[in-house]
Amino acid sequence: MKTIGIVLSLLLALAALQGCSKSSSSTSTSTLRLVNASTNYASLDMISSTSTFASAVATGSGSSYVSIASGTYPITLAAAGTGIAAWQNTYALAAGNYTLLAYTSAQHLQGALLTDNEAAPATGFGKIRVVNLSPDAGSVDVYLMATGGNKSTTSPLVTYLTGLTNYFSSAQGTYEIWVTGAGNAADVRLDIPSVTLSNQQITTLALTSTTGGYLVNGVLLNQQGTVSAQPNASARVRVVANVTASGANATVTATANGVSVASSLPSPNPSPYLLVPAGALSMNVQVNNSIAVTAPAMTVGAGADTTLLVTGDGASNPYAVSAPLNDDNTLPISNNFKMRLVNGVTGLAGNIGLMGNYTPYALNVAFGKASTPISQISGLISPLVVSSATGLTLFNPTGGVTLQSQGVYSLFMLGNNSAPLGVLIKDR
Repeated sequence: MKTIGIVLSLLLALAALQGCSKSSSSTSTSTLRLVNASTNYASLDMISSTSTFASAVATGSGSSYVSIASGTYPITLAAAGTGIAAWQNTYALAAGNYTLLAYTSAQHLQGALLTDNEAAPATGFGKIRVVNLSPDAGSVDVYLMATGGNKSTTSPLVTYLTGLTNYFSSAQGTYEIWVTGAGNAADVRLDIPSVTLSNQQITTLALTSTTGGYLVNGVLLNQQGTVSAQPNASARVRVVANVTASGANATVTATANGVSVASSLPSPNPSPYLLVPAGALSMNVQVNNSIAVTAPAMTVGAGADTTLLVTGDGASNPYAVSAPLNDDNTLPISNNFKMRLVNGVTGLAGNIGLMGNYTPYALNVAFGKASTPISQISGLISPLVVSSATGLTLFNPTGGVTLQSQGVYSLFMLGNNSAPLGVLIKDR
């Protein structure tokens, strides 16, 4: 009986060991990293319950991968060191590798989970995929061309992209990547002049929103490897001409950092946006191609949309270039429009305001300034009234105006104090 007891104890112990071994082998592992591609959070923490998976990840960089047991995790992104949730989601992580990409959309922090489990391509080739995380930019076309190629004959790698592509295989080498508005090769949203695709390298190009909303930034994520921010090097600039000479409407000609942004632009009138190198602006401005106008020192941010007012009559109101007006061309929510008021009325005393459907849209907008955009339900806006500080009606179109869902508008008040003129422009 004693021998039987010993054997039974050994069998039970062996069974317990086998059970532990089975449990251990069934536990799978995931790895997860954070990449910060946001425009409004300089440094982020990635937290799950009481565990911190990544700390103080700066914009344009990525954390190391953290190894965790596969399973379901609540994930919180917070400004570094605050512990205050700026974004949250719950993910079921199977065995494998993941990148959580933090980005900005409609001025809010968002997160996108990407898998990092792609098999290596054949020797001599690399793989690349693209994800569009900028709803503000809309659908885009993406081009990939070997350095030194002919852009005019290059076909897009992908068209009308709004989400995530599959991987594309390309021979190792150096490439130029550029992004355009869907179906419009001339509408350049981002240009990355040199990207090296190494032997068997696997990379993701993520496109994210800029502050202006129309252009995009990029970030290259190498699978299980480095992160390389590709911020937009350009801004979009437009000029609004509102000048007279000898009592008659005059023209404005202007260059910004060597780019012609207005060529004999008649007053009162805005030009279209044009791409210029971002940073300090070197301006050359003339009225009627003969009268030089001194522009103040100014800077435009990368990825920004900017409006410059050129105003004056050359007499009691000297010619001047306004400080840059930062244009928010991010899209409003569905069924809403977005509008702002810009005061460029020469010689008008006091500020102006805007009412739509008897609701205040803008108050106390000073000369040379723009109001904060307001978002309202789209449709017929009647009445739409601009008034001066003294209660004088400056603009009141008969029958009102119809504003489209997700339209972005600027109402420029131009002309002068004796003949003000409203010019409504659809910016997006």
